[in-house]
Amino acid sequence: MNDEYNPSEKAVKIVEKIKEMTGTPAIFIDRKPNTAEPSLTDSKFGGLPYWDLEKEYPTDSKGRKMMLLAQINFSDLSTFDTVLPKEGMLQFFITIDDDVFGMDFDDPTSQKDFRVVFHDMVKPDVTEAQVQALELVRAEEADDYGTPIFRQAALSFRAGTDYMGTRVAEFPSVFVQAVKAVTGEEIDVENWYEYYEEDSKDYDYMEEELSGLGHKILGYPGFIQSDPREDDEALQWYDTLLLQIDSDMENGEDYVLWGDCGVANLFINKEALSKRDFGKVLYNWDCS
Repeated sequence: MNDEYNPSEKAVKIVEKIKEMTGTPAIFIDRKPNTAEPSLTDSKFGGLPYWDLEKEYPTDSKGRKMMLLAQINFSDLSTFDTVLPKEGMLQFFITIDDDVFGMDFDDPTSQKDFRVVFHDMVKPDVTEAQVQALELVRAEEADDYGTPIFRQAALSFRAGTDYMGTRVAEFPSVFVQAVKAVTGEEIDVENWYEYYEEDSKDYDYMEEELSGLGHKILGYPGFIQSDPREDDEALQWYDTLLLQIDSDMENGEDYVLWGDCGVANLFINKEALSKRDFGKVLYNWDCS
């Protein structure tokens, strides 16, 4: 429990009830120390991507080669009991020199300036020299205003339990149920946010405990603004968090920065994920 806000006993019990109601498995991602230099095929943020040289390298709407945002080597996750593949590699690319990092506000599923690529196997004979010959721009080398990745980073993974964040579309109804279970009070779902004053210690405590932020795969998304799927029936098809990359700073140095300390989410349909079909992905990021 985060007691920084000195929450009331009732607020703590409501948060505990929400966690009890919404707990679900997730894979949390940790950035390894600077001394861990990622290899070509390692899971990482930024850096030089692995690439199957028999495939056409992804280009953006202007015909430019995209830069690697992240790659996940599923062999690193093979011991976890999830719907994810046990082998192969998933990569996320974005266009270069774009102040919205390849996101399309009108159609966030259009992979014209971002791309998701799945390799069902990783070929061990591909070398860094061969990929470097493609003359790619690495995310950490791009202009600061055109990249969210400031330093490449190797990644590690751990299984855990995740809880629904306060800005997920379904949260109001969950909150109303939790309040009734803990206190017996019945409150209006449309005005659930009035239960706490927004500047109160109890509200701040709930926001902190149920932010949904951090780097992760599966589980619940976190948002700075709101859930982009909430009022769009078509986007509600994207029901599974494929990857979340949060802004990440250490000792005053940025590693990842989405605008003004934002967070990025990529969503897929659960059935499509089970079929290893990554052709339809929702890409969103927001900031304060």
